[in-house]
Order: sequence, then C-alpha cells, then structure tokens
Amino acid sequence: MRAGIKGIGSYVPQKVMTNDDWAQIVETSDEWITKKTGIRERRIADESDCTSDLAVKAAAPALKEAGVAPEDLDLVVLATSSPDVPLSSTAAIVQHKLGAVNAGAFDVMAVCSGFIHALDVGARYAVDPHIDNVLVVASEVYSRILNWKDRTTCVFFGDGAGATVLQKAEEGGVIGSWLRADGGGAAVIEIPAGGTRSPISHELIDEAKQYFHMDGRAVWDFAIEAFPQAVMGVLDRYSYVLDDVDMIIPHQANINIIKVGMEKLGLPMERAYTNLHKYGNMAGASIPVALHEAVQVGKISKSDLVVTVGFGGGLTWGANLIQL
Repeated sequence: MRAGIKGIGSYVPQKVMTNDDWAQIVETSDEWITKKTGIRERRIADESDCTSDLAVKAAAPALKEAGVAPEDLDLVVLATSSPDVPLSSTAAIVQHKLGAVNAGAFDVMAVCSGFIHALDVGARYAVDPHIDNVLVVASEVYSRILNWKDRTTCVFFGDGAGATVLQKAEEGGVIGSWLRADGGGAAVIEIPAGGTRSPISHELIDEAKQYFHMDGRAVWDFAIEAFPQAVMGVLDRYSYVLDDVDMIIPHQANINIIKVGMEKLGLPMERAYTNLHKYGNMAGASIPVALHEAVQVGKISKSDLVVTVGFGGGLTWGANLIQL
C-alpha cells in the first residue's frame, strides 16, 4: 500500500513583478538577472494575503480534484520558511481557515526542500490504517522576509503555494524518498535575528538582520552537487535507473544550477520541467507549483515516473520518487 496523489493544486498571486521593475528599485538589470538566473518575472502576494492564505488557495483545487471535503481531512502538513508568525503553527492556521475541523496540523521547516520533506512525512501518515486523507501544502511569501534594498537576494524570489492530497493506493503514488542534511552549513541561508540565538533588538534591526540572508557562491557550490546526488540517491534506494524516469521536477532556484545538475546526471534539459522564468524562486513552494503545472500542460501523464528534487537552507536536500 502506498500514498497515492489524488489531487494537486497551486496558486500564484496575480501581481507580476518583472526584472525591469526591480531595476527601478535596486542596481540591477533584466539582462543581468536573466543571464545569472533565468528569472524574468515573479509573483508578489497582495498586502491582505499571508502565507496561510496562499496555502488555502492552493489547497482548494487539490481537495476538489480529490473529491475530499475539508472536514474529511485527517492531517494538514505545511512546508514553509516564511510563516504567518514565528509562533503559532501556520499549518494550524491553514487547518482553521480551511474548516478542516477533524484534522491535526503541523509545520515542516526545511526551506527550499520543504515540500520534499513534507511529502515524505505526509505519505507515511497516509498509509496509516486510521488515516484516510492527508493534505500536504507548501506555501511561501518571501516578499515579506526579503530586504528590498539587498540586490544579492531580493531579485531572485517570488510568492506562491502548491498542494497535494494523499490517500491510500495499491499502485502508483509516492514510492519513497531520500533525505539529507548538513547543519554545518546553516549560516549559508538564514534569517540571522529573531530566534533564541539572537532575539530581535533595535541594533539587529538597524543591521537588517531580521531579513533573509544568503551566501550565493556557497549555495551554488552546494546545489550543483546536492541536486544530482539526491536524484541518484532516491533511484538507487528503490532500484530504479535514470532511463526509468520520465520527468525531473527540480527546485526552481536558478536555471544554471538546473542545467549543471542535469549535465552531471547526463540528461538533456528536456527531461527537467522548469517554470522559474515566470515565478522566480518560490522556495518550498516551487516544486509543487511546477509539478501541478507540468501535469496541467501535459508534460507529465498518468503512470509517469517522476523525481522531485529539492535543496536549500539547513542545509537540507532530498528527493521523492513518484508515480502519478
């Protein structure tokens, strides 16, 4: 018995912010951003929407496709690194807004590989004999945690959410996962202030430590190795080979990272689905949004073997092996 994916949904805000728009705010250009990342535009959440709102909007079509009412959910697992508030649980806020009155809920925080981890956790719950329906959501509003004066980070990210509904299935579904972490690289991607190590203070706010920080070179060096390692890790674990894979859905961080990763795997870019030119890096939400879109446009069909692969803060990385 496996956890079958019975419904997929996604949501991206209507507001589009182009590279030229960013060039009016910080010293950059459309040519530089496109060449370095492949990103041309990204979506920005409305001022009235927060992370839980985007999650609810992504969950709605997934629940509809699965034919599951909110009150029939047993569990909500939310991946986010941009929560509504540091405490309480954003997953519980989503549970309340959905009206999932019979569901438990908790957050998973693995930054850009958050969906990979959340899907693995959700799939394990979904095969429990006492659980029927699990909602796995990844939602991010990075526009609120970025320093809009820091051109080394602010131009790369966008807002969005993706969701899946899991139920027991005798074939297909989540075959398995492969997960890794290296906390020695925690400082490579972090928000330095606001936790128990460095509580918020006027001095830290003056230094903009309450915003997202990233060592771009270290991320590159990590990601180009983590991407192919995770793909091969999950295939080896479950006795598959690259020729079995119909499509790879990578974290949509940077088109050049994806190109190098695919080259290391010996695969053409046609075997990887990308949409970062439209949405930028949506952190944990990028993979489920890309997965949903790939299904919608016919790049993935029923029974196709798919590898989703993520890498990001923690450092964390991993992959899921899925048969839709």
